[in-house]
Amino acid sequence: MNGVAVQQKRFIKLTPSNNSSNGYSPESSQPIIRFSVADTMATANMVDARINFRLRVVTSGTNAVAPIADDFNIDKCLNGCSVLDQVIISSRRYGNQIEAVHNLGRLNSSWYSGLYSPKQMSANVNLNCRSIGKGRYNGMNNAVGMGTTLADNYNKLQRKYITTSGVALDGISHKQGWNQGKNSDALSGSTQAAGYLDFSIPLHLGFFQNTDVNLNQVGGLEITCYLAQTRSLFYGTLAGAPTSAATYNLVDVNLTIPLLYYSPQEIQQQLSQPQSIVSFMSWTSIYSVLDSTFTSIAHRLSLKGLLSSIHNTQPTQSINNTKKNNHALINSGIEQLTFLRDGVKNPYEKTMIPTQLNALTLANKSCTSPEILNEYLSAYRPARDILYTQVIPENLNGRNGIEQGVFGIGANYDPSSGAGVDISGTISYDIQTKLQDINTSPSNPLLTEPYAFYSYYLSRQDYVVTPQGMSPV
Repeated sequence: MNGVAVQQKRFIKLTPSNNSSNGYSPESSQPIIRFSVADTMATANMVDARINFRLRVVTSGTNAVAPIADDFNIDKCLNGCSVLDQVIISSRRYGNQIEAVHNLGRLNSSWYSGLYSPKQMSANVNLNCRSIGKGRYNGMNNAVGMGTTLADNYNKLQRKYITTSGVALDGISHKQGWNQGKNSDALSGSTQAAGYLDFSIPLHLGFFQNTDVNLNQVGGLEITCYLAQTRSLFYGTLAGAPTSAATYNLVDVNLTIPLLYYSPQEIQQQLSQPQSIVSFMSWTSIYSVLDSTFTSIAHRLSLKGLLSSIHNTQPTQSINNTKKNNHALINSGIEQLTFLRDGVKNPYEKTMIPTQLNALTLANKSCTSPEILNEYLSAYRPARDILYTQVIPENLNGRNGIEQGVFGIGANYDPSSGAGVDISGTISYDIQTKLQDINTSPSNPLLTEPYAFYSYYLSRQDYVVTPQGMSPV
């Protein structure tokens, strides 16, 4: 009998192992969501795995967001994908930690700006994360994010996606549909009161880029998700801006994963092998600070199969600051950039110098640094696959469109074979940057402020699996 013919493909739906009848919230007793995946004889397609939930957002008490009147915003590229701050994956049977990503929202910010065009954001990604994107199709059509967040039409549209029922619903009533940004009870002409908004978000961890995870070999999975603090999620400065009373709540949380079960012949073959090799993609996340106009940042790493690295920045004053977008990709004013490996220029034998006027203050400096931007985007995909609308100046923007801009640095360490390079040493960066103050009003170019430097390294890790446990190769 053909073994493939008797294989079964099924979608499994898992509720959290720490199930909560009142939902999950960073301000409640349940700021953590845990899932347990059994060590069954099947492969899991983690690329198509989704965390599903329904969202309720309140400005205080039971008050819902008013999309026109309240300056209560969320990042336009992330929306629902920004609720997770940390995710840890480990083997259920062996206890080994497979991957841990911190500051996941910052990784997602780079992910969506680096891989999706404006049309993809407002169409494909909107179906998962309810985000609208921060670019536009035609740069000649209207201004781009030059107004206040309260008056900006993009922000108004994104606020409608977080305008849900302010009242905690239970029973069948919380299943009712989202009421298109209407936050009152059964408005005239509507058939029902505002409900919760449903999300089905992907996880962009390295492990979730694998399509054939053998659950029996890894011994099942324990997935732990830490929710982001409310003050790092929402932002605004004018009327109705987020306060300490604002919060959000997730209900009906579950994880769906497609599984392909092994045939009896394949099961027998696996059981006859006492030792096996499994390989996963994995992100390593590191936090650093740019605190000088010339800074050398060094990361000591021991990674097998390093594929690429991406980095983004924001002022440290913006972290957990409800007046700032915590997921904005902000240029620190880079004037020179050198990548080094063990003190030698690598993977680029050059120092990148943006072709910009140094006399310009950071508040007026553009993010369109072609050399740095091209290397940054190549960390995700070959340059030939970059979409035109990702890199037109209207979508990259400068300081005046601070919430709209796209900026980061990155490198592809093995663009030819894609197998990665082994690293056991130091990867460092020599960065000359303006670090000019942009947080005071008006901004003062004579002052400097430190910038947070978020780093993410994508590598391929191999493990030897025996009855005694998992060991990295």
